[in-house]
Amino acid sequence: MDKRKFTGIAFLAMFFLLISCNSRVQVQESQNSVSVSGIGTVLAQPDMVLMDVSFSHTAQTTKEAKKAVEETMQRILKTLQEENVEDKFMKTTSLNYDVEYDYRSGRRVRVGQRAQQTIVVTVNDMKNTPERFSSILDKITSIDRVEVQNIRFDIENKAELFKQSRELAYQKAFEKAEQYAELSKRKIGKVLTISEGVSRDVAQTRSFMNNLRFEAAREYLSDDFSVPTGEQGVTSEIIVIFSLE
Repeated sequence: MDKRKFTGIAFLAMFFLLISCNSRVQVQESQNSVSVSGIGTVLAQPDMVLMDVSFSHTAQTTKEAKKAVEETMQRILKTLQEENVEDKFMKTTSLNYDVEYDYRSGRRVRVGQRAQQTIVVTVNDMKNTPERFSSILDKITSIDRVEVQNIRFDIENKAELFKQSRELAYQKAFEKAEQYAELSKRKIGKVLTISEGVSRDVAQTRSFMNNLRFEAAREYLSDDFSVPTGEQGVTSEIIVIFSLE
């Protein structure tokens, strides 16, 4: 037999032997282990709120529209400063200058130049001063041509909540493994692997006034106005493989 052919056959035989051995090892390991998942969710009341504040003006020139938007921005800034909202809790997310058109008798007619700005405002310390958000919302929505949209509640510091959710997720995975071991007349051994499935910040409630415009807000705002924030959940998911004895 040709030496090269013999070497090739020998190599293929060794290759398939290694695959076969590896498969047997994997089957044996899978037979002596259990893979379980656990999901832990910890609920807490939000202590901060974020909202998008948008305003726009249309004028004959971009310069005039820009000036009107800047004046509105200054009014908003003054309101927020009076409510002790620091500059770091205000951020511009969009600033646009466009041509404004209107359709008349099927024709597009230029109306003027439009300037638009959107800022995100964060109001924190909701637990200690819950009335502060209502006061800020009342004052901002009273400014002409201002829209408040996408109000969402959040938790400022989630580190401890995530720690608790991971502990809860592991405990649930362990309880599952114990039950499966008991059902199969075996015992739980050591942990072989731990992998994190998903860690996510899951809102359990929806914003009370999502996309609320200032005209509609006047109907809700009053001296005794309050916003139900509900609770939010911090969730962790893990996958644990235990050995079986």
